[in-house]
Amino acid sequence: MAEISGEWQARFAPLVQAFEKNFNDGQEIGGAICVFHKGEKVVDAWAGLGDTKTRAPWKANTLTTVFSVTKALTSLCFLILATRKRFDYEKPVSFYWPDFALGGKKDISCRLLLEHRAGLYAVDTPLTLSDFGNNQSRVYNALSMQKPLFVPGSMQGYGAQVWGAYAAELFRQVAGESVGQFFAREVAKKLRADCFIGLPPEYEGDLATLYPVSVFDRLSALIPDIIRGETTEGRVGRAFISGNRSIEKAYMNPSMGPKSVEIFNEPWVHRLELPWVNGVAHARSLAQVMNVLALGGKSGKLQFANAALMAELMRENPLRYDLVLQKPLGWNLGFLKEERWLYSPNVEAFGHSGMGGPLALADPKAKLAFGYVCNKMDYKVRPDKTLALCRALYASVAA
Repeated sequence: MAEISGEWQARFAPLVQAFEKNFNDGQEIGGAICVFHKGEKVVDAWAGLGDTKTRAPWKANTLTTVFSVTKALTSLCFLILATRKRFDYEKPVSFYWPDFALGGKKDISCRLLLEHRAGLYAVDTPLTLSDFGNNQSRVYNALSMQKPLFVPGSMQGYGAQVWGAYAAELFRQVAGESVGQFFAREVAKKLRADCFIGLPPEYEGDLATLYPVSVFDRLSALIPDIIRGETTEGRVGRAFISGNRSIEKAYMNPSMGPKSVEIFNEPWVHRLELPWVNGVAHARSLAQVMNVLALGGKSGKLQFANAALMAELMRENPLRYDLVLQKPLGWNLGFLKEERWLYSPNVEAFGHSGMGGPLALADPKAKLAFGYVCNKMDYKVRPDKTLALCRALYASVAA
């Protein structure tokens, strides 16, 4: 039986019980959840192990890589620039970054790029993660020369990896500094939140070990889904088998090498700024960040968004069938908008999920912010364990 540490209000016992059940069902090794409701921290709980070899327990300050939740942190930085009138989503990317115009990309707007509708879900030039540390010119040239893979605005294709590469360079061109530097100063420091895009070495000892799904377990789970084709994973598998290479292009370049996802356990990768994948946080810091947005974009003297931009974020999105993810979903200003009832019953909610299970969610209608992190990675795009937590969260609020 899992031993849950931390604190929570009695009203949110259903959420904590769902968290405990995920452990007891073998879906977790270590993890944490945190909730703010109407600006008050009402749940801050953790359990399990940070490392199975050393048996190190998950602690209050245990950090972990949150994968694509990083995209929400990156999108937040653009949102702050837009609130300060330093960035306009409707302007062409080439207005800020002239070389972006190469390859027929002159008229692509910042909105199209950040909302995965620019046709830039992959690049043709082979890249590696190490290129982002020691071969920036190769990355820059690959991004600049790339031609759209579909007519911009005509479709949607999730840029699992290169979205962050484009976002990183666009941010640098607009702000004159990296998104990681900006996030550290303007978000994490002001909130006193342990949340990073590019991990400082002194925090390495607080990081949990990640446990990806084994190839055998992944295949064992996927084969029935592929045969039936009723799940997102099944549709992705069938599309790949039928010759659709958009998934492979989006996820396999930049290459992670033979270690695959386990490379995210290596300190040199933690140091990089990869604004699509290697954000490091705990559940509390994710909830702290999303809480400002759940409160309407402003908390005290700290403002992340003005009223007009909050309206954009909360607007119900006409979900589009995604070429890469093989399901309907959308993005508002870079933040994920899922179908109603998946994460939230409220269409106003937004945030981002990450590979394996983590989630950062803001719901301004309910004034609710939720952060969840884990180190046992699930094979599903939207894992059952995460969905169970979301259902229990809203059941708690409704109680």
